[in-house]
Amino acid sequence: MPYFSCWLSLLALLVAGTAAAQSAPPARLLRQRAVSLMSSPVDASVQVAKGVLTTLTFDSQLLPKSVMVQGRDTHFERFVVEERTVTFKPKVDLTADERLLLTVRFADGAAPQEAIFILIPAGEQVDAAVEVLRRARNAEALQLELTQVQAQLVALQGRCGDGGPTGLILSGLLDSDVRTSDFIAAVPPGNASGLNVERGMGYRTRAWAVVTVRVRNLVGQRVWSPGVARLSTVRGQSIQVKSLRTVKPQLAPGEEGLVLVETGAPVWQEKDELLLELSDTANGRSLPIRGVRL
Repeated sequence: MPYFSCWLSLLALLVAGTAAAQSAPPARLLRQRAVSLMSSPVDASVQVAKGVLTTLTFDSQLLPKSVMVQGRDTHFERFVVEERTVTFKPKVDLTADERLLLTVRFADGAAPQEAIFILIPAGEQVDAAVEVLRRARNAEALQLELTQVQAQLVALQGRCGDGGPTGLILSGLLDSDVRTSDFIAAVPPGNASGLNVERGMGYRTRAWAVVTVRVRNLVGQRVWSPGVARLSTVRGQSIQVKSLRTVKPQLAPGEEGLVLVETGAPVWQEKDELLLELSDTANGRSLPIRGVRL
């Protein structure tokens, strides 16, 4: 959990009211994570990159002949299916809007019988190892997970201090250096995302910056949940995004919600116009936003 996560929600309460750079970050972190199929057979995404080996490990036996992936011959230099694992290495990087479906079926016939994964281009992290949980964990495993979550909560509370404005000041994250700016956010004409930007605001210090935009999902559209944020200058300089947070995890048709994007120390001029792109990794709907000021 990012170290700013405790105060980003506070900044959301302080708000009164793009074609993004396509170049990938120079270095990516390999991550391990677990996903559960007990609530849904579809996981949101698996981030992949050229030359990086990704392994999906399952707690149930697979039907190897049933495993299918789009672009197997054109996109992968290695693709190996075993009883409980699927291992692959892309030979090309996916384009920014490219999505590949990976489908597996299980041998025992129990529900869920099938799992679908969406392979997407990696941002700052690549999924090197993904543990796929299909069965309920035993009490010992659940207790261990609870202990880990409690430890993370204690650490977060320690970083946040007393919380609220006083906690921010004591933490050194909020001082006289902070600057705010309103900006008129604009969606390029002809954009077919089915989304609109209500308004935007920026927060900037020497050490960090946060851009907030209020997004509306138009009536008649599918549910939208931003999973990736890309930020750049109009000259094409990519800006590293440290975190993406939303006040609402997803926007139903007709709903609006606040989206917060955090960066590190500003490397751009305060007068520069920035470009922001928010993407739903599950269905590929991207919202480009021009006119961002931080």
